Amino acid sequence: MTTYAFETWDVFTDSVFAGNPLAVIMDGRGLSTDDMQKITREFNLSETTFILPPADPGNTARIRIFTLGYEMPFAGHPTVGTAIAIARSRGLQGALALELEAGLFHVQVERKGDDWYSEFLNPNLPCETGAAPAPELIEAALSLPSGAIDRSAHKPRRCGAGVDYIYAPASLEDVATANVNSAAFDALGLDNIVGVLLYAEGGVASDATYHARMFAPNAGIVEDPATGSAAAALPGQIALSESLKDGEHRWVIEQGYEMGRPSRIHARVETVGGAVTSVRIGGAAAPVQNGEITI
Repeated sequence: MTTYAFETWDVFTDSVFAGNPLAVIMDGRGLSTDDMQKITREFNLSETTFILPPADPGNTARIRIFTLGYEMPFAGHPTVGTAIAIARSRGLQGALALELEAGLFHVQVERKGDDWYSEFLNPNLPCETGAAPAPELIEAALSLPSGAIDRSAHKPRRCGAGVDYIYAPASLEDVATANVNSAAFDALGLDNIVGVLLYAEGGVASDATYHARMFAPNAGIVEDPATGSAAAALPGQIALSESLKDGEHRWVIEQGYEMGRPSRIHARVETVGGAVTSVRIGGAAAPVQNGEITI
């Protein structure tokens, strides 16, 4: 039997018991894919990450990311939280290079006192990746009234920036009252799609640009408190829905409020000629616990 050190972090928040919980296995060498999936299910969090030596010794680490249902090529809060966990454990700050299945992610990590913040540049630009389900099917899947989902310029789309989501706009009131109807959600047929991001302009906080909820029961996550990979592709949906001025856009995407785990995701989006040319996703993280697991 072998013992593995772990840490847990609350990500996209600067305080414990908010944001999205993450478990990090600090050195995953010797673990098989099946071991990693079993450990992830044992923690029973939306994601668990495993830190491994990089394929290129010039990079900081290789990271594998698992949900309760399967391995992910990329996920946002695991990237933010794992970068901070690595930086704290190794006494690092500044630039890190993390090898994910979805590419090489350059991450900046900052520490101010006991507060940690990291921001990654996504090497995968957001784009439309296929057809979205009909609005009425999404309404049924989320127990929303007929007409709740926008059918005009902000109509539902399938977009991705490393992994795919369905983006569905609605009013703040409808976003707040959404609830998964399991049978109707299965009828969406979301093969190779993580879940549905339901979003509205504005939010609970005065500085919120968007208020979001993300539902992914097929990934073992009925609702996610904060979804950085969905935030990373949201600019693709917005750029297809409205005209974005050239230059940098700074957004605050709030999520998790309905779950009692408020989260704040920071997005920096560069656009040229109305097209998105870069997306950076950042957030704070707070350490919660550490320990060992033996298998």
